Amino acid sequence: MQNLISVCIPVYNTEPFLLQCLRSVFVQEFDDFEILIVSDASRGKDGQGRAAKKLVKLAQKECDAFRKSHKLSKIKIRFIEHRENHGILEVRRNLCNESCGEYICFVDSDDELEEGALVSLSGLTRQSFDIIQGKSTSGMFDENGNFIPSKVNRYSSITIGELKEHQIFHEWVTNGKITGVVWGKLIKRSLLVKAFENIPYSECNMAEDYLISFFVNQFAKVYVGIDSKVYRYRITSGVSSSRKIDTLRKWEMICSTANVFTVIVQWINENESTSEITPEELQYIKRQTSVYLANNLKQMKATVVPELQEQARRLLYDYWGEHFVETIELKTN
Repeated sequence: MQNLISVCIPVYNTEPFLLQCLRSVFVQEFDDFEILIVSDASRGKDGQGRAAKKLVKLAQKECDAFRKSHKLSKIKIRFIEHRENHGILEVRRNLCNESCGEYICFVDSDDELEEGALVSLSGLTRQSFDIIQGKSTSGMFDENGNFIPSKVNRYSSITIGELKEHQIFHEWVTNGKITGVVWGKLIKRSLLVKAFENIPYSECNMAEDYLISFFVNQFAKVYVGIDSKVYRYRITSGVSSSRKIDTLRKWEMICSTANVFTVIVQWINENESTSEITPEELQYIKRQTSVYLANNLKQMKATVVPELQEQARRLLYDYWGEHFVETIELKTN
């Protein structure tokens, strides 16, 4: 039996927050959903030494007890674990392929859904919107688990009301009026499947949401933004944080940002005659490419340990091209 919503949770070394994330999902006073988790061969553990699989089993027990006591329908939590690391992009693809819902709701495992989020988001599904976006709040959690909003609300761009056809892509890519992340939204599974059909396998760990958004916003027919808070984004964790990078594997995860724009540029070139992308929009995409490379350069200088700097630079050349790296470096110095 198909669910209306599949809540899809990727796990990549964020186990310390996984149980808290799952609790925010299974307490939703909504019945027509499943929870699907994919761990990307993550070796992370929470503060009590519990790995993702054990945390999911614990969450299922808590979930069953909570929903029974509150007279809510039983919710199945499914867990899949990659034997090898494939990157966040492929985790999202696997979540999409394995899900059973008409709509997918991505929730990163260090974030949370707001109370009543699924009820708010699902209220417009009967109107067959391709994308239903709610408001998100960025911040951090104190030692008691209380959420403290940040002064700057990152990734919160939203257009309240409807957008149609190419207007969706235009507002996203040129005006930034739709956030380029996949969470905080319901996205039709069929739309995500079509997006992933245009994205070749890639071990991408950074900017994967921008890549998915490129295709989702381009192929979507109807978008709607709603004036309801649905998502809490944790700003103190993740691969994009300022933690020191002491292995080339960690640095390669950052460099993989380049794969996103390789796929996008290749698709644009192959579909030039049929694509609706305008010269103005193409300029914004090129500008965004430069921004991401500039961020890679900044991270290299600030976070890669001194003994790996030379090798890190060579990796950056391999991914982005030596000429492009040196051009952007000159502009940003």
